[in-house]
Amino acid sequence: MTHILVTTDGSALGHLALPHARALADALHAQLTVLSVLPDDTLLVGEFAYVPPVGGPDERARVQATEADLAARLPGAAVRVETAGGRHTIRAILDAAQDLAPDLIVMSTHGRSGLGRALLGSVAEGVVHHAGAPVLLVRAGQPVTAWAVPGALGVPAVTPSGPVA
Repeated sequence: MTHILVTTDGSALGHLALPHARALADALHAQLTVLSVLPDDTLLVGEFAYVPPVGGPDERARVQATEADLAARLPGAAVRVETAGGRHTIRAILDAAQDLAPDLIVMSTHGRSGLGRALLGSVAEGVVHHAGAPVLLVRAGQPVTAWAVPGALGVPAVTPSGPVA
């Protein structure tokens, strides 16, 4: 595994995946890219229509502020901030993942079920079902794993038939 993509929406829950991805990337000496998709600001016009926002200094400032925040949270990681550009957040993440071709995608999840998931949807679920790479989901309260590479630091290497002596 050489490249890990971690996503965040900028919320406290979204940021929960960051230390998990950092720990795994460090253990594997993998490249780490953090992606944040900024939702479009929309102006409602009537009952069912909206006018998409026009880019400008405010949008550039929002992207730059997000980039700076993520660079401070994950020093050394590549940072990619995109605006949704009329796409659903799931589509924006999948498009970025296709472009970046990570070996693993790490993201947090609310862990909703039942009616909550049906009404609010799930970005994590959408990415899991459509991503071209495995997805590691992190739930709130999950402690960060102290990952170790097999064969290093006394961790036994494992083959399909069991540990290697």
